[in-house]
Amino acid sequence: MLTKKKTVPLKISLFLVISIFITFGVVGCGAVEEEPVEEETLALLSTTDVHQYLLPYNYMEDEEDETIGLSKTYTLIEEAREEYDYHLLLDAGDLIQGSLVGVYESQVEPLEEGETQTIVEIYNEIGYDAVAIGNHEVQDYGLWFLDRAIEGAEFPWLSANMVQADNPDEFYTKPYEILEKDIGGQTLEVGVISFVPPQIMQWGRSHLKGEVKAREILDMAEKYLPELEAKTDLLVVNMHSGIDDSPPDSYDARENAGYYVARMDEVDALITGHQHLEMPNEYFADMEGVDMDAGTVHGVPTVMPGSWGDHLGILELDLYYADGEWGIEGHDVKLREVDEDVESHPLVEEMAADIHEKTLEYVRTPIGETEMELNTYFARIKDNPVVQLVNDAQLWYGEKQLEGSEYEELPLLSAAAPFVAGREGPDYYTRVSGEITIGDVTDIYLYDNTVYILKLDGQQVIDWLEHSGKAFNQIAPDETDEQHLVNYERRAFNFDVLEGVEYSYDLTQPQGERVVEATYQGEPLDEEMEFAVITNDYRAGGGGDFPHMSDDNVIFQSADVNREQIIYYIEEKGSIRPEPSFNWKLAPLTAEGQLLFRSNPAAGDYAGSRGLEGTEKLEVDEDGWGIFEIDLDKLN
Repeated sequence: MLTKKKTVPLKISLFLVISIFITFGVVGCGAVEEEPVEEETLALLSTTDVHQYLLPYNYMEDEEDETIGLSKTYTLIEEAREEYDYHLLLDAGDLIQGSLVGVYESQVEPLEEGETQTIVEIYNEIGYDAVAIGNHEVQDYGLWFLDRAIEGAEFPWLSANMVQADNPDEFYTKPYEILEKDIGGQTLEVGVISFVPPQIMQWGRSHLKGEVKAREILDMAEKYLPELEAKTDLLVVNMHSGIDDSPPDSYDARENAGYYVARMDEVDALITGHQHLEMPNEYFADMEGVDMDAGTVHGVPTVMPGSWGDHLGILELDLYYADGEWGIEGHDVKLREVDEDVESHPLVEEMAADIHEKTLEYVRTPIGETEMELNTYFARIKDNPVVQLVNDAQLWYGEKQLEGSEYEELPLLSAAAPFVAGREGPDYYTRVSGEITIGDVTDIYLYDNTVYILKLDGQQVIDWLEHSGKAFNQIAPDETDEQHLVNYERRAFNFDVLEGVEYSYDLTQPQGERVVEATYQGEPLDEEMEFAVITNDYRAGGGGDFPHMSDDNVIFQSADVNREQIIYYIEEKGSIRPEPSFNWKLAPLTAEGQLLFRSNPAAGDYAGSRGLEGTEKLEVDEDGWGIFEIDLDKLN
């Protein structure tokens, strides 16, 4: 860790100086005198979770989006490079998967030996100094896709907790990199180390088992940060992991370990990602040790630059060099936002043109039509046509797979969640009507998951539903202040709806005690009942920390992609009308104060057109959210 001027004494102690004086008679006799550096600024420029959004274009919506895109981020990078004499450019991972560009390069026209992703070629041209391996680098397409990226990169890919399965002492790629910068005539050695959530072994189990192992982030940080500090002047953690102050051994903190990594003395600067959020941001303001004004976590300058190229993160470190030591005079943390005023860089536009056009052609391939509008506006509080479509398609697929097997007679359930339901803001919702294209199905089913089927008893199904029920807040009926029904911090993709059983959630109850009236064909669920439940590799591998997701319960797994089964289902039907079965609901309750829910502002018009009772639009707040009052007595 660098010396912090005014707060931490220089590492050369007075005792050592006196000893040298006595030994040699004159301090520094025979040594080459080094020129001090009074103060210079090193800017750590950073991106994260770009997810193949090369241009300001949203392929799911098939329309331009002036608030995203690497081509715009590069314009901000070039401006920052002009502003700062000394700079490094880092990325915190999740770049080769995400938009339909990644699908095209991995599935439609797969990369061949010797080829690499267009985004890697662009990163080479932009001049990234180091990139972290993210979870989506490995969990969706298999290691072959990452290998193409590593082979084609002119920058190091880093991960200090992903090791070879057959030799745990050997890293899959470099754990860290030491970068040198000449600053004011002196050499500064910057150590950059990266980590990935250890849950990749669950989320990408079908691709990674037997190939790699992922160690716990904190364990590997404790082991390798001292080693890297001893070799360098400045230590930067550039990790594909976010910030969570849950207990350090919890699922959430193990996934988003930046909060605890920042406590380690060796860390001088922290770049985080994975959560698709920004830091500094009010989202983290209530965490102990987070200083929003200073942009620090436990005193460490920290940045998280959003996702899809919508921000450039800048950590300004004001450095000085004296008496053979580098120190930090001060710092500043900045986020520069991409908007309509930021130009799209012509270099990236040119390099991305070919893959962009191919992807657009693929996106616009028609496969069928829907007789009703499909959106996820109210999917977190009411049974929904989008989730219904996914469950219908999975049941259609699963019945064919189990036919003739020993599990053919098991009742088949299907689990699906609303993927595009507000995570990126009030405009981030599935909306499909009329003709359905390949791009529309990506809007319906965002991720490149593969199909798994589990065998569970009735009590285990209830446990699954209870875990999904964590998506809601506990409601106090006698509370006169307004209360939001949904815990928005919990991702929508962890709110599973299980088709094939009937159940309700009582939101007056605490977590783990909310499921009521859980039945199958009118009979209460119990441990004597057995079911086959079709889901995806992420969930079956433990994604979201759901219970009973073990290999012992897996009865079917396939490389078939869930999204592709939806495409095949729509193609076979030609025209669809996925009316919700309303097999689940929020139990009616009356509260003294208003019960609220936020969604896209257009949800009000949709509710009116569909005759959805129990939803009244109150306002559009300052962040663009439509705020609705919900009457649970009428909603269902």
